Amino acid sequence: MKLQTKNLFQPLTDHLEAMIASGHYPTGTRLPSLRRLCDEFNLSRGTAARGLDYLRDKGLIELRQGSGAYVSERNRRSAGRNGRRIAVFSEHSDTSESYCAHIIVGIQRRAGSTGTTLNLHLYRYGEIDSSILEDAAREADALLLLGSYDSFIDDLPHIRPVVGFDMQKSYGFASVVGLDPSHAALLGCDYFRRHGFSRVKVIGFPMPSFRFRAEVFAFHWRETGGQVETFLPFEPFNADFYSDKTIYDRTIEQLEDPDCGYLFVSGTECCRTQQSYREKFGRDLADDRCLLSIDGKSLLVPGYPGVSTVTPDYAEIGATALDECLRRIENPGARPRRILVSGTDRKSTRLNSSHVALSRMPSSA
Repeated sequence: MKLQTKNLFQPLTDHLEAMIASGHYPTGTRLPSLRRLCDEFNLSRGTAARGLDYLRDKGLIELRQGSGAYVSERNRRSAGRNGRRIAVFSEHSDTSESYCAHIIVGIQRRAGSTGTTLNLHLYRYGEIDSSILEDAAREADALLLLGSYDSFIDDLPHIRPVVGFDMQKSYGFASVVGLDPSHAALLGCDYFRRHGFSRVKVIGFPMPSFRFRAEVFAFHWRETGGQVETFLPFEPFNADFYSDKTIYDRTIEQLEDPDCGYLFVSGTECCRTQQSYREKFGRDLADDRCLLSIDGKSLLVPGYPGVSTVTPDYAEIGATALDECLRRIENPGARPRRILVSGTDRKSTRLNSSHVALSRMPSSA
């Protein structure tokens, strides 16, 4: 198969593989129709069909004549050869709009090559607490947490090693894998300088890792002589923040100046603001303002509006996080580490979603 042809359908196959890996499409589930997949990924019928053939050849799906595509029974995971069992917690019970599904793909691929068994737990923010993690830790050799759990959990289990993604606080016990906020900030500074801006407004988010992204960017931007202001539309913050639809109207009011650049530290909030802007004005916000988001969701999730973004390779993050779990298991008492990965700034053309550089920079937590 020619690489050029594979790249045409890779956004489709990456997404479906992530949805299968995360449990969003369980074994036996019928996948969306070929017509719907063509519409969502802007593909021809032939290209989308070749993508489904690719997933069939990998053993992930079955194609039934006249019925459609189904998640294969062969996709069930068997017990790991190395006897290690890791409990993976994902931040969303609906992973279809989450980068976590793509991290899970990387975790599963590494688990397959190392013979590790995974137990997947899906929770929304606000539903998780320390007792749930404690119970899972008793049945596993390590915990792997995907999401900003440090916003809702005051303490983590100490009976097993813990590795977290998208967490700022490690409590001195958990290893943390995440996008390097300083490198992301420098990419952001370069982006806005290239576009001729001296002023930037940061649209912040109150979770610790997002706050830190905003603070680090503000520091670097001021170091270059730029002016920066931070707006936090989600204060006060709670687990039901999305229920307040006026938040995005208030955010849009903060985007009035075309001579200012705008950095969203959360891709989800950038997307929702763009959707509200289109509903209100009938235009794309990215056409009227200079925007940059951090986290790359617009490259991963069908239907997200196009916007330039700083993103890591989430599958590689998953593999790195699992490797850190295994290191901690094999070396009891080993010190936790903070492993930072570099991202790249990309325009959200879905065909670019797989072409993301990554480097690992381990340091002590």
